[in-house]
This record gives sequence, structure tokens and C-alpha cells, in this order.
Amino acid sequence: MNKSSDPPSLTRLELAELETFLWVVREGSFSVAARKLHLSQPAVTNRVKRLEDKLHVKLLVRTTRRVEATPDGERLREAAERAVAGLRDALRHFQTASDHERNTVTVAVTPMLSATVMPSLIHAYTERYPDVRIVLHDLPYDQVIREVAEGRADLAVAALDGTPRGLRFQTLAEEPMLLVVPARHALAGQQAVTMDMILPYPLMMLDRYKSLFKRLKDEYAARGAPYNPATIATLPTLLGMIDAGNGITLLPRSMAQNNGRRSRVTLAVSDLDASRRYGSLVASKAELSAAATNFQGYLRKNFKTTLESIV
Repeated sequence: MNKSSDPPSLTRLELAELETFLWVVREGSFSVAARKLHLSQPAVTNRVKRLEDKLHVKLLVRTTRRVEATPDGERLREAAERAVAGLRDALRHFQTASDHERNTVTVAVTPMLSATVMPSLIHAYTERYPDVRIVLHDLPYDQVIREVAEGRADLAVAALDGTPRGLRFQTLAEEPMLLVVPARHALAGQQAVTMDMILPYPLMMLDRYKSLFKRLKDEYAARGAPYNPATIATLPTLLGMIDAGNGITLLPRSMAQNNGRRSRVTLAVSDLDASRRYGSLVASKAELSAAATNFQGYLRKNFKTTLESIV
């Protein structure tokens, strides 16, 4: 009869039986091994017996004082210790990687908030929770939304005109919109202005301020004034146009005052009730990790205070 060249199958062996056998050899006692494994002594004995039956060898013998391995048992002990040690190393690696992943929170944030509010919030949070790593993705608004919707970020922080489909929005703060004019502008010397006072001047706006765009359209229509603001994609371009004297704009208080220069003046519009909402966004079906949930809660408690402190 030809003998098979295939290696012996391991499918019949159970890790629990091997580990129990190692404990018995290490302790020289079925009863001590049972205590260490939190098992009954008969359960330990049965595991070793099943292992011997599967291998068709005697693994252990009793002496007058202790249980010792037979030559076959010693051979199995050496091989099993190497295998179990390697398996434990692999499990530790997976556990460490899993812990690292669970304790990493990826946050997508729009540029203005990334540069102003978020750095101090992240610093304070990681000082309090040093095991948690906050990864900041500084991205334009549309990409921020995609990062969360497509699962590349745990949550996002942004100003929002409405909640995009498939996302949950949690308000963190609101702040009023201020008028920003060049320092040499005719309105620059006023303590406050009204809507009627700004009607004659060219208006420029960030194109993502859709709710503000609609609100101003209604205000202009109520006064019978034409409404055709220029829309700009980025804040640096908008401010550059304002500095060059091409128009006036409305910005959230923190953005207006944080970007304040001698070349610009910020003013309240007394009869315009308009604000900008900031909040955190998560995918509707997302199950946040404990770290991400905790960080979102920290933002809810501290974002508004931090926002107000930078203006």
C-alpha cells in the first residue's frame, strides 16, 4: 500500500486541549492546572485524554510527586509551546492594531474651522484623553460631505445650510453674519448699518451660503431692489476682491473678525436676522466607536465656547 505524502492533518486537534496539556506539564499537576484554567479537574483530565486518543500516544505519566511528560509528551510540549507562543504574538498584534483603530477618530473639517477652532479643541481633548488619536482632514465643503458619506471620516465639522441626504446633523453653535467692507468704504465709519444702507453697493458672497443667498434675495425683493450678487468659491479670493474695492460681503462673525485687517471693517446689520450654523455630521447608518462618540460629545460641550474665544 502506498503511503500518502500529504502532511498530517491538524483538523482533529483543538487548541484548548493543547493549552490544557501545556498547563499540566508546566504545573506538574492536574489539580493545579485546573485551578489556573478555572476548570474542574475531571474536565482537565478529559481534555488530555482526548488529546492522547487522537494522537494514539501516551503523553503524561504520574510519578510519586508530580505528573511528567513522556518522551512523546515532551516532543509535543516543545512543538506546542512554539505554536501557542506564535499564536499569542499574532493575537497581541491584532489586538494592538484593533485598539489603535478603535482609538483613532478621523474628522473632516472645512478650512476655516480647521485653522481656527479645531486645533485648540483637539489639543485640549488629546491632553485629557491621551490614548485617543484625532486625525484631521482639512478639505473643501463638498469633499467634507463626501468623506463622511463614503465612510472615510467618522464625522465632520462644518457650517451647514441644511442636512445633506444620508447624514445626521447635530448643531454645535450659531453666530451672526456681519457686513465686511473695505476700510475706505462709505459705510466704514458707521456704528451699525441697515439693509437699506447696503442696497446701493455691489454685493459679493461665498457660493456655499445658499440659505443666506435666499434670505437676502427676499430682503432685496421686499425693498424693490435688484438682487444680483457675485458669487465667489473661496474665502481668500472673496477677501481679495473686497480689499480691492470690488464690493462688500457678509461673513460669520468669527470668520469676519479672525480675518480682520486694517484694510477691512466689520459692521452689524441691525435689521438683518441671519446666522450661520456649525455642527457635526455623521452618516445616518454609521455606528460610531466609543472614541468617536466621546469626541462628538466633547465638541457639543466645548465648540461654542472655543468659537467665541477666537473672535
